[in-house]
Amino acid sequence: MKLEKLSNYALIGCIVVGVICFGLFFLVDYNNMEFDGVHKSPLLTDLILVLMYMLFVLTAGLTIWSLVRGVKINSGNTGPSPTGIPSNKITICTWGGVILCLVIGLVCGLGEDAFTTVSGKTTSGGMVTVVDMFLVAIYILAVVTVAAVIVSMSGYLTKSATPKE
Repeated sequence: MKLEKLSNYALIGCIVVGVICFGLFFLVDYNNMEFDGVHKSPLLTDLILVLMYMLFVLTAGLTIWSLVRGVKINSGNTGPSPTGIPSNKITICTWGGVILCLVIGLVCGLGEDAFTTVSGKTTSGGMVTVVDMFLVAIYILAVVTVAAVIVSMSGYLTKSATPKE
């Protein structure tokens, strides 16, 4: 089976599993208010948490595998890429963008106070800052991803890269 076909099946599988899990989360006992007005967590909250952990581990594993595979394939290659894709520039821009987003998130979250939940658990201000840093970075990267998908779907880059006759 070709790697591209396997990749498509994996993407479709992840989307289907995600849609089913979120559908169950919102359809099964989502609005479960107690009689005294206290809101409890929805019944399938653990399902969503497990799904997110699994997707994180899968993504981290595939990222590491991809990096190792890329290093193996490119080891010993000098000169321009045979495909014409500037992978070194893309890698530097990607990592630079992620680090920049984390720095922006850190600066936005500096000076957070400790957070105490209703049950009395207290989280330190430093951990609240770290969580805020990652949330801000995720928001920025999500917007950049949507913009990149829109530009990619428009075909603008493909048209501009095609030599004119």
